[in-house]
Amino acid sequence: MKYRLLDFLVCPDCGEELNLNVFKEERIEYSLPIVVKSCNHLCALKDYLRKGESEGIDCKECCRFEIKEGVLQCKRDHIFPIVNYIPRMLPDAFCGLDNYLEEYKQLLPIDKIEKRIEGKETRKFIRIQKSTRESFGYEWLRYDVDLEEEDREIFLRDSQIPEESFKGKMILDAGCGMGRYTRIAGDMGGEIVGVDLSQSVLKAYQVTRDNPFAHIIQGDILYLPFREKQFDIIYSLGVLHHTPDAKEAFLNLTKFLRKGGFISIWVYGTAGKFHDFKTNPLREERQKYIKSNMAKRLHWIIVYVREMVFKTVRLVTTRMYIPLLYLLCYPLAAIGKIPFLKYLTASVHKNWRVRLQENFDWFSPQYQSHHTKGEVLGWFSKVELDDISILRHGFIPKVGLRGKLE
Repeated sequence: MKYRLLDFLVCPDCGEELNLNVFKEERIEYSLPIVVKSCNHLCALKDYLRKGESEGIDCKECCRFEIKEGVLQCKRDHIFPIVNYIPRMLPDAFCGLDNYLEEYKQLLPIDKIEKRIEGKETRKFIRIQKSTRESFGYEWLRYDVDLEEEDREIFLRDSQIPEESFKGKMILDAGCGMGRYTRIAGDMGGEIVGVDLSQSVLKAYQVTRDNPFAHIIQGDILYLPFREKQFDIIYSLGVLHHTPDAKEAFLNLTKFLRKGGFISIWVYGTAGKFHDFKTNPLREERQKYIKSNMAKRLHWIIVYVREMVFKTVRLVTTRMYIPLLYLLCYPLAAIGKIPFLKYLTASVHKNWRVRLQENFDWFSPQYQSHHTKGEVLGWFSKVELDDISILRHGFIPKVGLRGKLE
């Protein structure tokens, strides 16, 4: 964590300012010259590193310090650890940190931490999110494919935000996973914060570490630790349908969007009703196959049946031992290369490793919701987003919208 990040953070539990206590830090040298904008709310370098001394403070220096271990605490005694360079802003953040607690027991309010670990809110959070976090952590920590050029193309297409729009902006990657898009968006000239629920933040930190304006946080989209109305661009691609309530998660994200800012999301689509389905915006190379009304109706039936079959299979797979399910996704990845049969799987990507991950991503998560474009347009209308663009997709519906907060 960089000292600079504290300027953007508040306590996710109560919204109060956070105090920082640093246990261990490192210096990072960047090969490229950097121009740093001063912080808007507080200077952590001055307040916490220099103990309030204002003379000789250089904003560039702030980016060269990396906090490895420490703690964040608000005045209401909500406390969050910084572990392996990453702030862990979750109710159960101290669970499983036995070595950390032992090493810094003289510096930590152990009694308050123990009370938090045993608290009702922590138990509730674990009950709701434990399965989702374990599933995605298992998946992304094993994903070792680097398709940066393809990821960049997909990111710009799916976000529907032009590359030049990112320069000099404050960006939120809501559900950053292993940081594939965080790295890409961060390289477009803005300052970016990536947040994810799972241990995939460890990979996200590694792939963005060389960017002085990239920050990674472990947190929950439904309880984000940020000041409101501070991001110019917010995107959440393929994430919200894996939360307990996709609509609520989306509405929560809009609280952090500045006036004039863009928000972009995509979620799993659904067959829905035929009169709505037949107006789905297919990509041009797909439209030629589905021109007649009969072809459109057949397409709708196939998508509907596929959706019902997958939903039934998920009644079993979401309860399976995660490593066993991951193993069973290997034959699905192989079938994904066979013409026609490949559409019986959840992925037809040309790379088998990607097919493996996408099949696991479909069948493993506890939460998976599907939505029509009309439904998601209603979400955008509720918060008065304008300049709306709808993503064109393939044969399987994918509802992607980008809007601007006027």
